[in-house]
Parts: sequence; C-alpha cells; structure tokens
Amino acid sequence: MTDAEPSGSTATTVDREAIRKELEKTRAGYHALLSSLADEDWTKKSGNPAWNVRQLMWHLAWALKYFPRSVEECRKGKGTNPPNWIMNPANTLITRFGARGASPQSVREKYDIAHEKLIACLSSVQDDEWQKGVRSFGQEVTIESTFRSVTEHFQEHEADIKRGLGRS
Repeated sequence: MTDAEPSGSTATTVDREAIRKELEKTRAGYHALLSSLADEDWTKKSGNPAWNVRQLMWHLAWALKYFPRSVEECRKGKGTNPPNWIMNPANTLITRFGARGASPQSVREKYDIAHEKLIACLSSVQDDEWQKGVRSFGQEVTIESTFRSVTEHFQEHEADIKRGLGRS
C-alpha cells in the first residue's frame, strides 16, 4: 500500500475504544457460542466441509494469536504471502491436528490468552500507524483492518458451526 492509495479512514478518525469494544463483543460471542455447545456437538460436522465443530472452535482460538503478528507485518511493511496451494491444505491439516483432544476448557483458555495479547497489541498502536499496510495472504491489509477482521473471522466460522448444527 502506498500513501497515495485512498483509505477508508485516517489516523484521526480511528476510534481505538470502538475497536476494543468490538473485540470484547467478539470474545463474548465466542464464549456464548462455546457455552451453547453440548458435548455431542463437538464431533458434528460444521457447515465448512473441511472441519467439524471442535476443529472450528480450536481454529478460532488458534488463529486469534496471529493477528498481532499481522499488525507487526504492517508496521514493518513486509507481509507473508505463501501460495494458496500450500496455505489452504496446511491450514486444514494444522487445524485437524491441533484440535485433537481440544476441550471447551482448552479452547476457552487458548482464546482468552490470545485475546489478552491482542488487546495489548491494540494499546501499542500509535496514532500515525493505523493505515500502515501490506499485502498478506493475498490481501491488502492495514493495522486497522487487521483488528476489524477478527470479528469477521469469528462471524464466518460461527455461521459455519450454526449451519452444521441446524441453528441457522
């Protein structure tokens, strides 16, 4: 991204507190979804053909820890761009392997630890950094959009879980 590219907001219009509230609301949504799952739901297929409910709940908690890394990539101007033909299968395998033995308690703890680190990362953003960005995983992202994508990621997989459980 360059300074000449238009952006949706500027450093003076980014509301850090609104982002913090959005992240807290997403955390509450994750916890509510987790609490709504019965033991037998964990092994049910989700609306995402690659993963079951356990795997998606683990994936959401695991992926959250990578958002601060994306912020750092934006700061440095150096994104991660592996080819999709490697990343998509790798993501599926990492999730399937990582979710083995996952429990409601373990994913709750994983999510909460990552959430705390994300909130600390949010607090570290300087006013002039919000629009720093890179091309990462094939998409143009900024520090601001990285924080906002946490909720989008949760909503995408929450819908997958609900669809798989017949709740949509």
